[in-house]
Amino acid sequence: MPERSLSFTILLGNLSTALRLGLTRLLQSQPDLKVVSAGTTELLAVARRLRPGLVIVGESQLRDVEQLSHYASIPALLYCEGQPLPGMLREAARWGVFDTIRPNSVPAEWGVEVLRKVRRIIPQKPARTVAKLVSKSFIPGISRGLVVIGGSTGGTTAVEHLVRGLPASLAYSILVAVHLPASFLDSFVERLCRATSLPVVAGWPGTVLEPGQIVVAPGGRNLLVKAATNSPWQAWQTEYTAEPSPSGDEPSVDLLMRSAARTIGHNVLGVVLTGLGRDGTLGAQAIRQRGGMVLVQDEASSAQFSMPQSVIQHGLANAVLPLDQLAAAITRHTSFFALPVPTVQSVGSFPVRSFQL
Repeated sequence: MPERSLSFTILLGNLSTALRLGLTRLLQSQPDLKVVSAGTTELLAVARRLRPGLVIVGESQLRDVEQLSHYASIPALLYCEGQPLPGMLREAARWGVFDTIRPNSVPAEWGVEVLRKVRRIIPQKPARTVAKLVSKSFIPGISRGLVVIGGSTGGTTAVEHLVRGLPASLAYSILVAVHLPASFLDSFVERLCRATSLPVVAGWPGTVLEPGQIVVAPGGRNLLVKAATNSPWQAWQTEYTAEPSPSGDEPSVDLLMRSAARTIGHNVLGVVLTGLGRDGTLGAQAIRQRGGMVLVQDEASSAQFSMPQSVIQHGLANAVLPLDQLAAAITRHTSFFALPVPTVQSVGSFPVRSFQL
């Protein structure tokens, strides 16, 4: 196979002629980098066709990057003439913008800085297949999204089984909320540590969510997801709340899912596992209303079917899956090129509607 087929493709957007030429010369001086340019109106079409590893755009094309994020999770570098506003960076980070390039009067320093930022998201080893490229091409330290897993009766065993099937390359963070007393937290975290190679931690206030990390909500308290306060980039953290659980159960799956959907938007995947009651239904509604997806455990593999059944009956489940298929579905959905999750058991085309429990 020609060596060029292993190159990392970078797509340049609608940049000035001088900047585009400078970037092209700089990037193509590296033997493993390939540069492609797109015109003013071609960025989306070219990106969807080529699936580049990185796009570099100016501030005028941020909306194109936002639209592109709905089709594929492609990292983006943003060229800014001046100092960008933190609020703009936080919003842009939701669409895959992980850093900025700014003018520099010293060309050599500018070139070194650009290459350093580009190489942050290049896989360490050449990928032999698309699957391997997908598994390695996430931005270190920046989560692509969040999986919120909720359960109750039988939930600890279900979560333990589920996390065994998750890959070490997972680019999403995972938050687990199972109705348990606070005294069971340490033993549950230890069980999950033995079941998976992914890092597992307890979710105390201020815990920053990292890609591939499993955060367990402590029992007896309600946890929320908030934007991290000390970073302009896409970073989220957990916080306690005094807000009562709609279902009366703690930690509340509803409150956790609602806050995740409100903070992160469409890059949230909700998973409702075995359990009594209806906790998770209002949270699933919030996720669906903001463009996220919801998976539920099927009746045959559930110790108690009430929680998943409530989500299904309200028309909020994208798919109903056996426990042993949930890890694979999560992996597909959270992969670098977001793939659709197959529906194993159809639940019909229900509208996402408001309701009261």
